[in-house]
Amino acid sequence: MGSFARVFSLWIFLAVDLIATTAWADSLFNRRLGNGRFLFDVVMEQGVSREPLDLIFRMYDYNEGRIPNLTYTVLVDYSRPSTEKRLFLINLSNGSVEKFYVAHGIRSGIIETRSFSNLPDSWKSSLGFYFAKGSYVSSKNGISLYLDGIDRSNNNAKLRTIVLHGASYVSEDFIQRNGRLGWSEGCFAVGLEYVNYLINLLQNGSLLLSYHKDLIGFSRRYPSEQAMVGDEVVPPGVNTNRTPGEGGGLDWIPSAVSF
Repeated sequence: MGSFARVFSLWIFLAVDLIATTAWADSLFNRRLGNGRFLFDVVMEQGVSREPLDLIFRMYDYNEGRIPNLTYTVLVDYSRPSTEKRLFLINLSNGSVEKFYVAHGIRSGIIETRSFSNLPDSWKSSLGFYFAKGSYVSSKNGISLYLDGIDRSNNNAKLRTIVLHGASYVSEDFIQRNGRLGWSEGCFAVGLEYVNYLINLLQNGSLLLSYHKDLIGFSRRYPSEQAMVGDEVVPPGVNTNRTPGEGGGLDWIPSAVSF
């Protein structure tokens, strides 16, 4: 991990542990839009939960001068099911929020994202902050966004090749046919029609937070793996088998493995 990431990772834990928000004049918490309203309130009113937004704002405040992209940030709220648009693209300049579908790892759950891991070959999603560091063209997934995991719960992202990429299994049509969104191998897979748009906005040094309301705190104490207690209740008619193109390889059968 480079010097930037080491310093940045340190600030993650300092920021998360603080109870009060920052009070200096240039804090994001104090930023007002042209209509006089606080940026924080405007973003939250568009469906973004308070806790992850608070974490993101603190990260920007406590890493002032270290984050190149001060306009766009991303929250992936894995507290929500895959059938909801749970990737929130937040414009910190004007307060607008755009929402997109995003996949979770094939071993993380059927519709809900209930199990997370930082371990290689786990095929699970990981919680924590990521730093976007440019793009590349993958032979498998096409244009992809490099992501550097800067928390202890996701610092194997490079080793695991966890990136943001497009996938045909991320679409409303797939949900209609299968009762769920498609599964990745832990990557943040988005719709093919949106991948170029998102990468262009994020690749020059944006923050991405992978969040779950019940497990984000647990991930700091036990960073290797986190999981919800109990089994996922899957509605009737949901396809629990892998379809061609999803993560996991040709012989993967999700119902044979406990989530």
